[in-house]
Amino acid sequence: MSSALTLPLQRAWWRRKARHPLLAQRLAEPLPHLGFSQTRYVVIDLETTALEPDAGEIASIGWVVIEQAAVQLSQARHFHVAVQNEVGRSAVFHQLTDSDLEQGVALSRALEALLEAIEHSVLVFHNAQLDMGFLNQAMKTLWGAPLLMPVRDTMAVERKRLLQRSGAIRAGDLRLFQCRRRYGLPDVTLHDALGDALATAELWLAMNTP
Repeated sequence: MSSALTLPLQRAWWRRKARHPLLAQRLAEPLPHLGFSQTRYVVIDLETTALEPDAGEIASIGWVVIEQAAVQLSQARHFHVAVQNEVGRSAVFHQLTDSDLEQGVALSRALEALLEAIEHSVLVFHNAQLDMGFLNQAMKTLWGAPLLMPVRDTMAVERKRLLQRSGAIRAGDLRLFQCRRRYGLPDVTLHDALGDALATAELWLAMNTP
């Protein structure tokens, strides 16, 4: 079965299991088949307390919207999320402390806001496998179905381009800041979910600029 058929069939199957009307609605929407400038993208970044969904939690989520090939900062959102366990050593990477997250929102509230934001959209990540792993597990735990949306991954795009160009990838080549440098984008402070989402959005635009 081709991948073009797999996603629609999976969405139809899981839609019947979704226990949240917004999630069911997103899974029922037709997949966008528009050109780059006509497609609405929601660029998402998560900060998590571990690298595997079974071992960690979502501590922060941020996103920005691209419409008509431009970042729409007025639609950006950022949430700190109240976690069940201490952040531990992961604070070294995401700079979020237990006291920061005590004031965070419930994960369900942040994900409901995300479901509202991604209507008729394609999702963009830098390392989609990691972030979608956490999002899918959270959605299934809360509402019975994964978030089966069309996804683009700036890391995967750059990996393919580097292999085509040089046949090899060095350690660190696929980190977000290194990818940005190859497209002439300035260095930015990373490891804040909203800041990383904006940095990824700029990279996605640069990757698709003729």
